[in-house]
Amino acid sequence: MWYRKKRIQFWSLEGLCDYVTLRDLQQRLVALRVEDRISDTVLFLEHAPVITQGRGLQFTGKPGPRHMPLDPHALQGMAFSETERGGDLTYHGPGQLVIYPIMKLDGKGMAPFQDIVGFLRQWEQILLEVLEDYELPVCRKEQASGIWIRDGVGLKKLASIGIAIRKWVSYHGLGLNCVNGLEGFSKIAPCGYASEVMTRLADYLPLDPYDFRRSLEKAIIEKCERILQHRGDFERDIL
Repeated sequence: MWYRKKRIQFWSLEGLCDYVTLRDLQQRLVALRVEDRISDTVLFLEHAPVITQGRGLQFTGKPGPRHMPLDPHALQGMAFSETERGGDLTYHGPGQLVIYPIMKLDGKGMAPFQDIVGFLRQWEQILLEVLEDYELPVCRKEQASGIWIRDGVGLKKLASIGIAIRKWVSYHGLGLNCVNGLEGFSKIAPCGYASEVMTRLADYLPLDPYDFRRSLEKAIIEKCERILQHRGDFERDIL
């Protein structure tokens, strides 16, 4: 299923996607976007179980090693891949909504002009607004990326974000925990945190485990639509 706008198209991929295959697809789309042969593109998908490692830890307020150690036993029955994105170890698996925006940071479409931090905050804001519409107490956390939720005694993490940039085109992106099990996170220190910090939407909302993506993807597309409308660049032509 895919939707096309004047300067953005959305692909909703079915089934469980192999991480390396999707990484290769992203790289091909980035090359096309650099040459303006395609418009900005957003991929919605779920990955088969995989642990990935980015370029390094986000800053958590405390000194730490560039990479967290990975217990080799954690990989039993699970794929592993190094990747170009920011951040360090994380887990992807069925029931987690992954969002990969392939966007040129040229200020002409949705993305700001050559502003990587602004682009990250823009996507965090999109997810914040989507989840706030469900009346969830979501927020950002100081000196930490991603989306967090106030959970009784403290904050827990709902979504992680880590991107790469090539010739001012973004790839990789966000992972929103929806109906996925959290056991995969217990094998690692996700983004440098204790695995217990991770949570999922199913613990706060009555999500359909077989059709949780439809409403979330629609809401994200609508938020992107508003940004484009504000810039006068949106054309209603859902295909």
